[in-house]
Amino acid sequence: MKKGLLWALGVIAVLVIIGIFVGGGDKANRQKTEETNPNGNTEALELIKKEPKVKEAIITDANILYVSVDDDGTKRDGYASYLCEILREKKAKARTVKVVRVNSTNDPNRDNAYGVLLGKSNCK
Repeated sequence: MKKGLLWALGVIAVLVIIGIFVGGGDKANRQKTEETNPNGNTEALELIKKEPKVKEAIITDANILYVSVDDDGTKRDGYASYLCEILREKKAKARTVKVVRVNSTNDPNRDNAYGVLLGKSNCK
């Protein structure tokens, strides 16, 4: 009987410890993700607009950065990831980057109202 009770207490202790580590880690990750600079979007957008390839840039109310560039036939996922670094550096709220072809807002193949999608990245 004592062995069964000790075993049950051991299992409960392990579950409590796991809960603390898992729950605490999630909370720490949420806090880190939620740490943003109130001016981060503006500061990041100013830097991004200075990029030589960038023709236009906007951050929407949904915190998506749209950047228009000339289409040279290459995929722009890597460039979108690079722009994520700027967003992270400035602690911007924007967490998604979509690179679109400049002047393609009326193109029948457009991704949405912003143009033809050349590349994208979900910033983590």
